Amino acid sequence: MASLCLLDDVGLIAKRWELNNEPVSIGRDDSAEVSLDDESLSRRHFMVFRDNDGYAIQDLDSQNGTWVDGKRTHTTKLKHHDCIVAGRTIFLFDDRPVTGTPILTAVEERRPMTTQPAA
Repeated sequence: MASLCLLDDVGLIAKRWELNNEPVSIGRDDSAEVSLDDESLSRRHFMVFRDNDGYAIQDLDSQNGTWVDGKRTHTTKLKHHDCIVAGRTIFLFDDRPVTGTPILTAVEERRPMTTQPAA
C-alpha cells in the first residue's frame, strides 16, 4: 500500500498517511485532509491522487510551489521514494508493499529511512 511520509528535521519519519483511491489534499488549513502547521504552506497546497497506474501529485496553485525530487511541478506521476517539498515541509512517497501489521492513518514514527534495492 502506498503512503505519504512526513519527514522531521533529521530525515526520520514523523508521520505516515496511507493512500487509497480517495484524493488527499495537504496544506495548512483545516479543510485539507492533511493539515500541517507550516506558514509557508498554502491553505491547500497540493493533492496526491490515484490515477490509472499508480499515484500522482498536483500542485493546487500554491504560492511557493510543489517540488518533486528537486523539480518544480504542477502535475507529476509519483515513484517510490520521491522526495516532495512544499513550503518548509518535506515528504517522502513510499510505494512499496507493506508486510506485517497494516499501518494506521497518521501513525507517529521515529525511524530512519532505509533504501532497498529495486526489484
